[in-house]
Amino acid sequence: MGKLCLLVGLWMAAMTSRQEDWPTETKLERTAACPTAVLLIEPSHEDAEAAVLEFAATLTDEPGARGHVVVLAGQGPVASRVWKALRTLPRTEVHFVQDDQESEAFGVTNGLGMYVFDAWGRLKKQSGRSEEAPAALGSFRLV
Repeated sequence: MGKLCLLVGLWMAAMTSRQEDWPTETKLERTAACPTAVLLIEPSHEDAEAAVLEFAATLTDEPGARGHVVVLAGQGPVASRVWKALRTLPRTEVHFVQDDQESEAFGVTNGLGMYVFDAWGRLKKQSGRSEEAPAALGSFRLV
């Protein structure tokens, strides 16, 4: 029994001591003590509206999660249907940026990127609309 407790204790220490994945280069502030979801979109991207709707579902699936949507405003106008979808997002701040700092901080190369971090800043999941997402963070595709 003592060995089992020791192994569980070591496993818990390893899990909680892992470095956070939250990008240090971002200007976004991660919400402490709860999950944080981030969506980066180019407003002219053909899947922008679908990405916002998927982000809304992600916020529903992550109880207590706070959200950030970064609209890469230098990439074209925001369509009315995307505006409408953005207005429905709960617990979310929307940021309009003209430069590539946030794209570079999160590694977005294809105009869309979604990231969910746990309460400690560790990446839980990542997705994009192409296979271009950085492999170092372990990408997956939305279906």
